[in-house]
Amino acid sequence: MSIYGLLISISILACLSAAEKIFPSKKKEIWDMGLYAVVAGIIGARLYHVIDYWQYYTSDPLQVFKLWNGGLGIWGAIIGGIIGVGIYSWTRRKTFPESADMAATVLPLGQAIGRWGNFFNSELSGKETTLPWAVQGRHPIFLYESLLDLLLFFFLVSTAKKERIPGFLLSIYLFGYGVIRFVLEFLRVGPWKVGALNVAQMVSILSIVMSLIIYIKGRRA
Repeated sequence: MSIYGLLISISILACLSAAEKIFPSKKKEIWDMGLYAVVAGIIGARLYHVIDYWQYYTSDPLQVFKLWNGGLGIWGAIIGGIIGVGIYSWTRRKTFPESADMAATVLPLGQAIGRWGNFFNSELSGKETTLPWAVQGRHPIFLYESLLDLLLFFFLVSTAKKERIPGFLLSIYLFGYGVIRFVLEFLRVGPWKVGALNVAQMVSILSIVMSLIIYIKGRRA
């Protein structure tokens, strides 16, 4: 197993273990839901990445299955994971907002760990900079996102301990990560674009809008 694959595995276990501690009365549900979320999340992450690098993968289709070489789009993972949680909630007759809240609370922790896989795979290059913390003369975007994801995780954990409406933690996550990713995309080199539009920033805006819709709907329920 590559370092990238090892870090992804560690991030998944860290998320599930953290969820157990944050929501101790939901241990069985966490591990059952986790299976759905992880499988759907990995599929979504890989699809997002393959579409991004479509020309590369069409020239060598077998590379699609070599996940250990890197190549997981986080927005694809988020969308896939949410779908996985939705399938779990529907098949087990659970309330989707409450299940999604548990997943959203620990997801930034997994992202913070997983981003270091980009460092070891020399991915996620930033623009050139002379800042003292530069990595090979470029912005260490993986480090920026890892630290910001940790801050989002700690904020979600503190919020999870308070009285809240169902779906509130999910809305915080979608808003927080949407802002993080939108801002960091300005430092990316060669981001995925459709025409003149940065795809990741478009999805970030959609994530922020969805967070507001979920929050407003929860308040009215």
